[in-house]
Formats: sequence, structure tokens, C-alpha cells
Amino acid sequence: MDAFASPSIRAVSPPRGGARSLETLAVGLVLGFSLVGGYMAAPNSDLDASWQEMLIHAHAAGLQFGRDIIYTWGPWGFLCSLYHLGSLEAVPILVWQVPGQFAVGLALAFLTRSLAPWRRISFAAAVIALHWLFQDTVIFVLVALITLSALMEREASLPRLVAWALVLGFLSELKFTYMILAAAGVIAAAACWVRRGSWAKGGALACGYLAGVAAAWSAAGQSLDNLYPYVFRSLEIASGYGDAMGIDESWAVFLWGSLLAFLCALFVWRAWRTVPERAFGECAAAFVALFLFVVWKESFIRADLVPLGGHIFGFFTTVIILGPVLPGFLLGGRRVYWFDLVPVLGLAAVACFDADYYTMAPRMVLQRFYANARTLGTLGALPAQWQSSLEEVRAAEALPAVQAAVGNRTVDVYDVNVGRALIEGMNLDSRPIFQSYHANTPSLEGWNLRFYQSERAPEFILWNDDRVDNRYPGQDDAMLVAALPGHYEPLFSEGGYWLFRRMSPLSRAPMELSRVLKRRVHLGEEVNLPLEADQAIWLRAHAVPNNLGRMRSLLYKPARIDIATSDFLGGRTVWRLLPRVADFGFILAPTLTRGSDMAALMRGEASTWVRSFRFEAPDGQGEFWSHVDVELFRMPGLPFSSPSPVGWLISLGIFDRPPLSITSQEYQDVLGPPEFPMSALLLHAEGEIVFAVPSGATRFSGSFGIRKGAYTGGGQTRGVDFSIDGVWASGRRERLWYRRLDPIAQARDRGKQDVALDLPRDLPSRLVFHTGAGPDHDNRWDWSYVAAMRFDVSGEK
Repeated sequence: MDAFASPSIRAVSPPRGGARSLETLAVGLVLGFSLVGGYMAAPNSDLDASWQEMLIHAHAAGLQFGRDIIYTWGPWGFLCSLYHLGSLEAVPILVWQVPGQFAVGLALAFLTRSLAPWRRISFAAAVIALHWLFQDTVIFVLVALITLSALMEREASLPRLVAWALVLGFLSELKFTYMILAAAGVIAAAACWVRRGSWAKGGALACGYLAGVAAAWSAAGQSLDNLYPYVFRSLEIASGYGDAMGIDESWAVFLWGSLLAFLCALFVWRAWRTVPERAFGECAAAFVALFLFVVWKESFIRADLVPLGGHIFGFFTTVIILGPVLPGFLLGGRRVYWFDLVPVLGLAAVACFDADYYTMAPRMVLQRFYANARTLGTLGALPAQWQSSLEEVRAAEALPAVQAAVGNRTVDVYDVNVGRALIEGMNLDSRPIFQSYHANTPSLEGWNLRFYQSERAPEFILWNDDRVDNRYPGQDDAMLVAALPGHYEPLFSEGGYWLFRRMSPLSRAPMELSRVLKRRVHLGEEVNLPLEADQAIWLRAHAVPNNLGRMRSLLYKPARIDIATSDFLGGRTVWRLLPRVADFGFILAPTLTRGSDMAALMRGEASTWVRSFRFEAPDGQGEFWSHVDVELFRMPGLPFSSPSPVGWLISLGIFDRPPLSITSQEYQDVLGPPEFPMSALLLHAEGEIVFAVPSGATRFSGSFGIRKGAYTGGGQTRGVDFSIDGVWASGRRERLWYRRLDPIAQARDRGKQDVALDLPRDLPSRLVFHTGAGPDHDNRWDWSYVAAMRFDVSGEK
């Protein structure tokens, strides 16, 4: 027996009367009270805070989206910010976050007024309990309800259709994803009316939506000439999003999500085939299918999961909230359908992968209502409070040396921390893709490069070491990074930021590359770099998926591919590769891990180097890749004065000759003044340096110790074991020297220590200097270092 309703009960007219109106008003006010978002976090320079603060700045400064700023949030997106920027744009933000959210709540209640009471109650309860887990959920749900309940309602008048189309036009200017869904809804609704024989209503819907988009765009201070570039470049960002931003979820999340997606697909297919009114059934089913697919892709591409939140909740919350209402809209009547069990399965899924939700959510909902009540009570004072909060953050995190050097001249921030310049009150003139991790295609990189080649190029750059998802350094804005040396100079570092100053305009000439290798490799196949480290090396890598990989990318998300590099110091590191960026290329050597590495590159030095690399894939994802086409190029425009990183360590006096290998638990760094009068190498335990013993050597000497911060100012080192072993060609290994430092317990173990070891007459072929973790192998504070390591050799001057 078919569970789908007949034509006479699908289109249930909303009950009339004052009681239903009062009920709708009451539900709308409760929903709006839950949605109020007047509590805003203090500004900071983290990734998420930075882009939200940038949207506020962009609106205040009148930046043009699509040209001055290229981003997938729109010109009204700043209204959704969870962070304030003092009193800047505080009034429109509060208008949206308070009365605007009450309007959204009333709209949700109004659009579901025709459903059975138990469906309305279930829907409202789900919104209150879940909407705060993911920022986009409420707008997703609102767009779906406007499309199904308002735009496709058979009795809707033409003015009402146009009014709702105008609402969708405004929502489209908040975020590009909303524009995609809203446009899909309008197209589906217009097609529905055309199939019903009403070309006038179909055309009015389309014209109303376009007018709403244009009006909202102009009201935000945007030129209509920039609307097309905004759409086109947002599509460009979206096209590279999967490769650049994908994060894998757990198997539990994937299996539950796949089950819900399958049930949603089954529901849509059945609705397509069996809803009696074909015009409505087919158009509504097509819209719901596209809508859920977009939500699925957005949630599962970057499937991060944080306590009580994360992208992955986008799909689960949307399905759970819409679960009670979709059957009512598509099937009508008051009966229960099998799809009504889907929200229950969604709640069970949440219990499996985030069980803390059920213990913390009730308290979070109550706290939200309480915080919203306080917001309503202090609404007028909030702009002043936000400004005071901004001043406190500015004073606490000031960069006085940077401020003095920059003054009121223009500055840009690389890579993600643009909020730092805004908090400091600097004269920010940022490249169009203001967070470089979003420049995920060569075309987008080109916009940033051309900005720096223009007259608007900033006079200063603040350079921070933060990166997204352990990407190989230098991939973000790879073309721009390669173009900066010779035109910007390093000044100094402060508070984790390097300051670079412009010396000359960037050249518009194409990058000079000299190819040294071209070959096809497979995952796990090692590729060696040229031994001569006298010029930077540019890597182009075209990662080719197989048919299974292409299918995965279409229906789910692209498989991930990594690059594993080995350096001349013996270290091996695995980094994330961005396939579309790697197609055009990036600087492979030197590895620009830190601002100091970029500063060295600008000075014509290589502080790090890559000996070889290979491509890898996380467990279970190698089967989606066919091969990688590799090209290596020398960069004549980026020569080095020092021949290699090991030579650099020798020139600093840390070694007197190249060691065979250097390995350590953490990143190796060079220490110097003011902490150390001499240069030293940070060799975090467990660490090891292997030397070839020169013929005629009689003595080995050096300095060692534990960095001061490991035992002062809260440092809690358990001590480090230092030892020297001799290794003979026969395989014999013998401990030649040992010393344990425990600077917390023994004052004499603090500061620089020295070793002078007379070597055995039967010289070993190698010496191994080892740093070992203290008791219980707890090495969290084992900041050991070495310096001035050398051999005394008979007859050698």
C-alpha cells in the first residue's frame, strides 16, 4: 500500500482564526529569542575571528566584493559575525542579531503554520536544541521553507511571491552558499508555476529575486558592475575548496551520514515519482535533492568536529530540523510517514559521535536564553562595551615596535591573521583574497599577485607562521611568495610576526624557471633534488586521480594527498599538498616553515633545504590516485649566497664540519642573542647528531645545555641525558661520555655546559651525540641545545 497521500489531502490550507495566529506569534517569538546573537566575542587574530573582523572592516571601508575583496561571504555577511570590532558597524550588526533574528523566528513559525501541530512542535524544538551547533543551519532551513511553503504554495498571490523572492535576494548577499540555494529555490519554484500554466507568477518570481539581489547589493554600497565578478570568483573559490580544505571524519560519522543521505535520497525519489501534483512534486523533489546535496558537500568536505559544533553538524542538524516538516510539505495530511523516523536516527547518530551533546546541550540552551535576555536588557550599551573590549585587547597585544615602524603607512598580513592589523588599528590595505589559504587555484593566486604588482602594493607586510591543516609552507599564495624576495626586505620580528618593508615595485615579468627534471612518479616513489643548493627550487606536481577517485570527488570529497620531505639534517616531515596549487607550482626548497625562513630567503640565504621528497596518501586513500606528473625547476631569480643549510650552521660556528645527519623530536631551530652569546642549535630530546670522525682526530669538544625557559617561568623539565657513543666500522658501539642535566634540582646544571673528550687511539668511524628524555620519557620540556662542536685533528690548522 502506498504511504503517500492523495491530491485532496496534500495541499492542506492553514487553519484560520485568532488562536492559530497567536500560536504562530508565540512560537515565532520563542524561536527568535533562541536565535538572538547579541553576545559577541572579543576580537582576536585567529583564523575565524580574522575573516569575520575583515568583513566588518570591508563594509565600513566600502570595499567592493569581487574586486577589492574576493571571498565567499557577501557584502552583508558581516551581520553574521560572532566577533565584534569595537563599535565599528555595531548598530547594523545588532539590528540583524536582535530584531532581525526575531524576524527570522517569526518567519520560521509562519512558514510551518499549515502543518500538523506535532510537526510544528517537533520542528520548533529541534531548531532550539540544534541550531547553535552550526552557523549556517538556520539560513539553510529558512531558504528551504521559503521555497517549499511560500514560493510553491498554490494559493499564493503574486505580491506575496515577489515579497518572499525579495527576502531570498537579501539572504543571498550574506553568503555565496545561501545564494546558490536561494537561486535553486527560485528556479524550482518558477518552473513549478510555469508547469502549472502561470508564466506571470514564474516570471515575477525570477524578476523579484533578481531585483532583491540587486537591491541588497546596492544597499551594501556595492557597484552592480561587481556582482558578476563576485559570483564568478566565489565559484572559483568553491571549485578548489574540496582539494584545499577537506578534513576526514570518523567512520562512525561517515556511516551515519551515509545512512541519512540514503534515506533522504529514497524519500526524494519516492516524492518525485508519487506526489500527485506533478508540477509541484517534481520541482519540489528536484530542489530538495539539490539542497541536501549542497548541504552534504559543505558538511562532509571539511568534516571537522569540535566540542558541541563543527562543519559536520551542518548536515545532521539540517536533516533533523527539516525531518518533521518535509513530509508535511511534500505529502500533506496528518499521518505519520516512514521518513518521520529520520530525525530520530539523526539524534542517535549524534549520540554515537558526540555523546557530550546530551549532557551539555540542555545547559547550553538555558544559558543561551539567559545570555540573550541579558543582551536585550543592555542592548543600548553594547557598542560602548565592545569598544572598551577592543581597547583592552589592543593594549594587551600591542606590537609597539611594529607600530612605530609602520606608522600610518599601508600594511598587509600574511597568511591568515589579518585580524592583527585591524586590532592594532593599522592602515590595512589587504590583497583581495585576504587570507591566503583561500587562494586555492592559480587564478585566485594571480589576483593577489597582480595586487602586489600594482600601485596599491602595501608598504609593509606582517608575516605570521600560522598555517591551515599542516600545508607545505609556501603553498598559500605561492606565486606571490616567490615574487617578494628582491622587492621586500626583512626588518625585525615582534610578537610572533616578522615585519617586511617594500623596497621596489614587483616585476610584472613572468617567473624565470629552468627545468631540471620531468618525470612521472607513483605514491611512495622517492625523488631526489639537485645536490647544489645555490638556487631555490620550484615544484610542479599534477596529481592524477583514477576513475574511482573522480567518482569520490564528485559524490563525496577529493581524496587527500601529502608530500613527505627529507632534509639534509636527516629529518623527515609529512605535509599536506594542495593539488590545484601544485599544478602551477610552489617553492619546494628552501622550506619556508617560519617567518625567519622567509626573511633568510629575502636575504639570499637558505636556512632549510630538501634533500628528497615523495608523495603519500593517508591510510585507505592511496587507492584513489593513479600517479603524479612531476617537474622540478631552478629559480635563477632566487640565488643563495650560502651553499647549503649545513654550510650555514658551519658559518655560524655551531659545527666545524658537516655532520652526517641531525635528527630531533621537534623542529630544529638556531638560537642566538640575546639569550645566547654564541649561536646554538635547538636539539629537542630525543635528538641525535652523527659525525664522521676525521682521520687523525684526537679530541672532540663542544657545548650543550637546556634552554632557560624549560626550568624557569613555569618550565617543568624532568632533565635531559646527554651522551657520546663511538661506533666502529666493525659494528662495535661503546659509550664514551655521559652527563645528565637536571636544572630544576641542581643549580650547577643550569646554563651552558662544556664537554672535552679525548678520543680512543683506535679511532671510531663515527661519533653519535645523543640527547635523551628524562624520567618516564617525559620530554615535553626537554629543550636541549648544542653549540661549538668540533674536532681537534693532528696536523690540521
